[in-house]
Amino acid sequence: MLNLSVLPDLLAIGGLVTVFAALLRRTQQTRLRYWLVGWVMILVHIIAQLVYLNVPMLAQPGEAVSLSMLLLTSVAFIWAGHDRHAGRSSSFVGTLLASTPDVLFVVLLAGGVEDHRVFLGLTVLAAAAALELFRADRRSSVRRDRWPLTAGIVLAYVVQALLVQFATIEWALIWMLYWHYLLVAYFFWHGATSRTRGVWFTTVSFVAWALVFPVAAVLDRWAPGLQIQSGAWNLPKFLVATGMIFTVLEEQLGEAKHDAMHDELTGLPNRRLFARRLDAALSRARQRSERLVVLVIDMDDFKQINDTRGHATGDALLAAAAECLRARLRGTDTLARIGGDEFAAILPDVDSREAVAALVRKLQAALHHGLDVQGERIAVHASIGAAFYPDDGSDEASLYVAADRAMYAHKLGAREPQAD
Repeated sequence: MLNLSVLPDLLAIGGLVTVFAALLRRTQQTRLRYWLVGWVMILVHIIAQLVYLNVPMLAQPGEAVSLSMLLLTSVAFIWAGHDRHAGRSSSFVGTLLASTPDVLFVVLLAGGVEDHRVFLGLTVLAAAAALELFRADRRSSVRRDRWPLTAGIVLAYVVQALLVQFATIEWALIWMLYWHYLLVAYFFWHGATSRTRGVWFTTVSFVAWALVFPVAAVLDRWAPGLQIQSGAWNLPKFLVATGMIFTVLEEQLGEAKHDAMHDELTGLPNRRLFARRLDAALSRARQRSERLVVLVIDMDDFKQINDTRGHATGDALLAAAAECLRARLRGTDTLARIGGDEFAAILPDVDSREAVAALVRKLQAALHHGLDVQGERIAVHASIGAAFYPDDGSDEASLYVAADRAMYAHKLGAREPQAD
């Protein structure tokens, strides 16, 4: 009679593979590619389980494939969390090859080999391969934590060798799977750009997945009468998958929110975000009795550049102008692209009108000195108007109108940009 106990897991993981393939097509993230590889390996792991549960003559090779896929899945997930932006397929294949001693450990154990010296040798080879891999890896996530990672890997393999020598090879395998999935949790956590709920949930789920191996072995050894359904042990896998999908959705929503608040060409805050930041800056200025300045910056004769040199050159010029202006403002200042060839800046906690006048001259001089655009240097003339809180206005609208009026006055030659 067929044992189909893993069939629900097979169908569920097959569905997850489809979902991750669809996410990869949509986002083209390097990390998702290796997540997909990992879930395909889990699918193979379950298929191999189905084989060795139902085909006695294939029990040993089926178990060897099943356990090997479980191990290599951790390698794929470690790689995905290693550095989400810099993964290369050739290096990933090299990492899988470096895992050969660990895979041989699993295969020989499933094949019934009992010589402890063989497994000690494979443990030493696996440790050497892992240390060389981390030593040669120049990615940021490894360089930052090289010594703690090295110490942790050495300790993991030392414990594995002690278990081979003084306990059983089976316990050494359980330990191997346990610490590999703990390492997955570590890299997933440290590879995240922000600590969102999805990241927390997925990291904890990976820890739970790691704990499945020793907890199941302990209960099997010391509480054999305690019957726990296989679905309970597989629950952390599905929690991990849920967390991964949740994390991707959080990132997509975050990117959509960012795009809604930033200018696509320059990456600067757009008019909507500028208004929000100006409102917040004014609130702080009122509370602290500080002065605040709004600048409105307009590129003179930009339409002529667009008409004579083309829109591609015009866009490149705007991007270069944005970078030039941003480099000359403080980290606490806000520079935004309001629209077309117009920029605006918020300068909180200014010292004096003279300091603002000096900054305006510096910005105009930097633009007039010329910007490198598509292999040529283009000088830009800018009209800049300044409005001071509370002298020229007490709210966002009045300050912006005052700065805009000052800018046009400068453009027409009616007054100086410093609003003296």
